[in-house]
Amino acid sequence: MLKANFRKSLLTAIAVISLVPAITQTAQAGATRNIFGAISYSPSTKTYSSGIARTKQAAINAALQNCRSESDAEDCTVPLWFRNAWGALAVGSDGSYGTGWGSDQSLAEKYAVETCEKYGGQDCEVVFVKQAR
Repeated sequence: MLKANFRKSLLTAIAVISLVPAITQTAQAGATRNIFGAISYSPSTKTYSSGIARTKQAAINAALQNCRSESDAEDCTVPLWFRNAWGALAVGSDGSYGTGWGSDQSLAEKYAVETCEKYGGQDCEVVFVKQAR
């Protein structure tokens, strides 16, 4: 009886140990999954939009398409793309704009305002923030 219980316990332990690599790989795959974001902006219409996707190019394409469909503007551009982070757009009263990204919303907003001001923006304020995670 003792040998049977030992054998059963040993087989159970081996089965559990054999599952550890599969569980670890699944957890790592989820943790390293990349989600991309992009922010688009039309300076002429002051329209901004975004795109979120599993690839950088798909996020950029979605952001451009959204901007163009919302504004009918030809000057839609994507000044920022980001991965597994937050992105922000700040616009100044003089039309200048800047973008920033960071690990949290406040960092993205801070960098967007700083970039807007760096390019001569007056009274720069965050007008759009998006998370890609």
